[in-house]
Amino acid sequence: MDTITKRSGLKEEFRSAKIENSMRNAGITEETAQKVAGNISHHEGISTSEVRNRVIGGIKNHEPQAAKQYESHPKKTHKI
Repeated sequence: MDTITKRSGLKEEFRSAKIENSMRNAGITEETAQKVAGNISHHEGISTSEVRNRVIGGIKNHEPQAAKQYESHPKKTHKI
């Protein structure tokens, strides 16, 4: 099981479904959310901020304007 390290230092299971939900909550299309979440490479203990940076980069490849929207979406809702 791969884990992700949250800002608080707690570790939890890495789940791409949470990334998809985060993007949809920010108004990203279902198609882009699935593509980006499926392409997020990760390693054991990756931080949530690194995942967020990778997500933003992935969104930029599909929907550049939407990436700005995701970046401005409050971080507290990005429970990855």
